[in-house]
Amino acid sequence: MRLHEGLIMILGLISSIVTLVLPIVVVVWAVRHFGGRGGPRGTDGRGVRRFFQYLLLYALMIVAAVGLSELFGLLLEQPALVGDDRTALARALTFSVFGIPMFVLLAVWTRRHLRQDPDEARSLGWAVYATFAPLTALIVAMVALGELVSAALADQRFAGTALAQLVVWTGVWVAHWIVATRMLDADRRQGQLLLGSLIGLGTTITGLVWLLGASVRILLVDQPDTLLVGSQTPLAPAAATLVVGAPVWVWYWLRHLAPSRRTPVWFAYVLPVGVGGSLVLAVVGASIAGYQLLVWLIGEPAAATAAQHFEGTPIAAACVVVGTVSWWYHRRVLAGATPERTEVTRVYEYLMAGIALLAAAAGVAMVIVALVESLLPEVVEFGTSVVNSLLAGVTLLLVGGPPWWVFWSRIGRATRTDDPDELGAPTRRLYLFVLFGLGGVAAVVSVLVAAFVAIQGILQGGLDAQVVRDMRIPVAILLTAGAVSGYHWAVYRDDRSRLPAPVPARGPRYVLLVGAPGGVDRGALERLTGARVDVWVRADGLAAPWVVDDVVAAVRGSAAEAVTVVAGPTGLEVVAMQRPGPLTGPGPLTGPVPQPTI
Repeated sequence: MRLHEGLIMILGLISSIVTLVLPIVVVVWAVRHFGGRGGPRGTDGRGVRRFFQYLLLYALMIVAAVGLSELFGLLLEQPALVGDDRTALARALTFSVFGIPMFVLLAVWTRRHLRQDPDEARSLGWAVYATFAPLTALIVAMVALGELVSAALADQRFAGTALAQLVVWTGVWVAHWIVATRMLDADRRQGQLLLGSLIGLGTTITGLVWLLGASVRILLVDQPDTLLVGSQTPLAPAAATLVVGAPVWVWYWLRHLAPSRRTPVWFAYVLPVGVGGSLVLAVVGASIAGYQLLVWLIGEPAAATAAQHFEGTPIAAACVVVGTVSWWYHRRVLAGATPERTEVTRVYEYLMAGIALLAAAAGVAMVIVALVESLLPEVVEFGTSVVNSLLAGVTLLLVGGPPWWVFWSRIGRATRTDDPDELGAPTRRLYLFVLFGLGGVAAVVSVLVAAFVAIQGILQGGLDAQVVRDMRIPVAILLTAGAVSGYHWAVYRDDRSRLPAPVPARGPRYVLLVGAPGGVDRGALERLTGARVDVWVRADGLAAPWVVDDVVAAVRGSAAEAVTVVAGPTGLEVVAMQRPGPLTGPGPLTGPVPQPTI
């Protein structure tokens, strides 16, 4: 029976690995197979070989590490706790004796291929393995460290199994970190840095909120004899979570990702997670804490004592503090990366305005619900009272309204100059269309729900006050969504009326600039010329600096459908280009990029 249990455990482990990795690999393979350029690549079977090779390497890494950590754990754990568990010993020996040699052999063979074949080192399979293998080891090591610290603080006991897991999986992480650093370029390593930074930030913020909230609760409400050490205090797991997350965030973000090149991956961490996620945390915490305070002061609290009513307030207040500090820090980082007003600045402002607007819109809907409840009261009231519903709406308005006004006013000042770059910015268009679309979807769903409630009430007994009261939530959402959609549609119409009329495209539709690497804004040139613009760099270093006005004049002076503008020591040289077949359709060229003939 124990043999069957061991086999089932092994098969379950392998199945879990396949379930985790297979969807990722299938998606990546599909993107590369159907989204790549045409050609005979991939027909030699190397893609299939890499899939199974790195999947097997990943599985053997887990098997070897699990076996070694379990073997060390049995040696470090107290005999009274381990007992006579022959199944665990058999599994540990099997995974160690057979898994470690197989992993080492496959790893050595893979390393030789990576060194001998440059295509292998640049393959997607190797990049995926070098990203997820160290992250897997990192997560297991973090869990083990948290269990080790929590056991020492809460129970005053030594967790030998956790220590063994920490040592083994930390070694696995260090080895894979070194290999990835040596055999992956900086851009391909940013995936691991991004995910590691997210893991570290999330764990650190969770630990800080938990520790701060539990500390306030203990000091003001519970007042135990011991604060940090003891089985009755929640500070031990909170401190363990913080101890686990902070070093990971420092290593991945502060040491490596923060000083790296400002790529889309870098901004993907700072903008939606660092700035946006922190603001959401602060807004949610402020809403909960403010609502509980208002209900206790002027509302109808359900709890009899202040300790019961404010039981969750310390955590909510901690969310406000930690979220605000995190938002301030990431905002400073973003400001240092974009000192001037760019598209990244617009993304930040519209993201902040959108988050605050959602909170304020929810507050408006709650106020409408409270007004309907006050006009049509129930005979027997269940759930939240009318006063508490009104206070919830007021709280959301107070939390979301001022931030939305601040950021939307800042955006409005930037658009008053009728700058086409500001009015026609992609971020502004996306913001307006997303809010208009979300409002439209919410309105349609609300109409359907309200109609269903009304028809059901009519069929059951008539359209009375109770049916109208039951329609209060969809009606409130409908009115709020309609107001949001209508306002932003009016803003979009106003933007269109203030934008200059588009100039019909004349002259070249493709421009290839050959010269200095910097000093030219491709987006500005494309708007001024109406052509697609690519920039190539001269390898001889003889390029003169770009002057946008001169480039625009040179492009407009040519009647060819595609031109190459070469920046040389004596000025600009314009060379007309032509490819077989006419260029059809507006917009950027499709097909192969024209090659210059100089």
